[in-house]
Amino acid sequence: MTGVRLLIWSRKLHKWVGVYVSILTVIWLAEMVVLPVVFNPGEPVMHGAPPSTGQHENVSLSFEQVLQAFMSRQPSGIDSVDEFDEISYLPKNGVYRFVVRERFLEWYVEAGTGEIVTYGFNANRFLMSKSMLGWVHPIVAEIIRAPFELLFVVLVVTGCYVVFYPKQRKRKGVKAGD
Repeated sequence: MTGVRLLIWSRKLHKWVGVYVSILTVIWLAEMVVLPVVFNPGEPVMHGAPPSTGQHENVSLSFEQVLQAFMSRQPSGIDSVDEFDEISYLPKNGVYRFVVRERFLEWYVEAGTGEIVTYGFNANRFLMSKSMLGWVHPIVAEIIRAPFELLFVVLVVTGCYVVFYPKQRKRKGVKAGD
């Protein structure tokens, strides 16, 4: 009798957790499409560092020269060097990376020439921090994300029980009837 009750409750729990996960998936998919368009400050959307050009072995400009060349081009929305949260050199790509984390903007500048290779709005980093209603408020996102992993495990366990338990029961019934 307890096996039948467990199966009934497992099915109910599986159904409602599945509804919860489905709603989160719909929210996530809608945010992937809508949020980068709405929150983008008008910059091109980029997805990571540019590929290596193979010409970075002969770095002829110093960091100060690259920074001066970059700032002379007056990147949109940047008035001083103090606005950058991160400035780093990527030796494999031969570029300097300038980042404004709060606005999710990135620039990649060629280390040898000081030319801007690519720049734009980092949609991947934006979605990682603002998805699941994080754009409304960070606490809302944490409330939604917190039970997700636990409930996903519940979904898997109840799903396995719903799928495999009736098969075991039928096998036991067949063996007992012989």
